[in-house]
Amino acid sequence: MPYIISAVIILLFIVILFTFAIVILNSAGVNKRCDGDENLKYLKAKNFDNLNALPINFKSDKGQTLNGFLYSSAKVDTYKGLIVFSHGMGAGHLAYTTEINYFAQKGYVVLGYDNTGCCTSEGKKIKGFAQGIIDLKYALKFVKTREEVKDLPILLVGHSWGAYSVSNVSSLKPDVDIKGIVAFSPFNSMNKLIRDIAKRQTKINLSILSPFFDIINLLRFGKAGILRSCDSINSNSIPTLVLHGGNDMQVTIKNSPVGKKHKVKDNPNARTVLYENKYHNVYLAKDAEQYLNDTFAKIESLGKNSPEAYEVYQNIDYTLITKEDLSVMETVSTFLEECAMKRDFLTE
Repeated sequence: MPYIISAVIILLFIVILFTFAIVILNSAGVNKRCDGDENLKYLKAKNFDNLNALPINFKSDKGQTLNGFLYSSAKVDTYKGLIVFSHGMGAGHLAYTTEINYFAQKGYVVLGYDNTGCCTSEGKKIKGFAQGIIDLKYALKFVKTREEVKDLPILLVGHSWGAYSVSNVSSLKPDVDIKGIVAFSPFNSMNKLIRDIAKRQTKINLSILSPFFDIINLLRFGKAGILRSCDSINSNSIPTLVLHGGNDMQVTIKNSPVGKKHKVKDNPNARTVLYENKYHNVYLAKDAEQYLNDTFAKIESLGKNSPEAYEVYQNIDYTLITKEDLSVMETVSTFLEECAMKRDFLTE
């Protein structure tokens, strides 16, 4: 009888931890839609000179329709390649139109789309960070059907959640030849990211829930639910450039391939760049990142729905808040061109 009581107690404890893990996972923002901030102005193609945008849509894993655009420059006749851009949390791909325009003017066609449960795409909720990897796989499947881009070299670029997606999609064996990958501020493990988010919210170290997070994500997404960026980068031969800010508080260095150089340093196809004084939006100029951080810290302190916060929203300098770090972007542009041209970027 004592053994039965002990077994019941242990089982009950496991059930409680499992349930708590589900609650924590959902509180990380994946159990709802991600439609951006209604008080922000998201730039569109019409806000840029010579940027064309062709509406597209395709189906993802459960038949949900994902919407986006094929972007290109009106000044470019011959394209260097196709960039498939995977966006981060908070909004859809329109949060990155300045970067998309940069790549288009450099001579690429850019596929920008919204993930499941984000902005213009279908889905009642995001479901989980692994969904971004799955959606990207279906985006790559889609580009093979488009006559205007199917023969172009395929390159992947993503930020944050999107950087995690581009770093790991090769592990799902998409039937395309990926020439190069650029990951701005990716996390290595979604498990650790969830624990970091939970710790910021609760001030409690929830490492005890780590195996439960993996089990839940494995049940929800299969293999895609437990992928690690370092492992995926090391398991393929795709040239990969990872860029991260040393002051990033959203994805800490401890959870970045840049901070785990011992796992990628011997990979001849990987390059990591750490910008010591940058934050999470590593592609932005220093003053732009500081302005972005200060602006949203002020909005948070005022209360997002307060009249005072609304006034801050109304006076946002969109030219400054989207100002790119041209040195970073040129590093990325050079890398992408080397990949598209099939040059050995590590020996030049």
